Amino acid sequence: MTNEEKGLLKKLASCSLDGLVGDERASGESTVWMAIKNGVPTKFRQGPTKKFFNGKENERIEGVLHTMQKWITDDEKLAFLRKFGFLMKDADVKAYSKKFKPQK
Repeated sequence: MTNEEKGLLKKLASCSLDGLVGDERASGESTVWMAIKNGVPTKFRQGPTKKFFNGKENERIEGVLHTMQKWITDDEKLAFLRKFGFLMKDADVKAYSKKFKPQK
């Protein structure tokens, strides 16, 4: 493991990289997104919203929230940063991800 990778893992552990990664995407009627929370990158999917009339007005019920994938180990976290780091706002992570981008 290089010093750069150790530094990126420290940033993850300190929660300084927490937040949304990329944008939310629609997948059928569900919404899919990735976020880092407490230093753990996670992929979520929220099922379709349901609507019903309660006798007075229309009400919405949020769909079920599913955790699709978690990157827990250090190797998994580094693989996440390699693959999705270009979507993040941190310059160090973008530079690290760029090293692993396939050349045309």
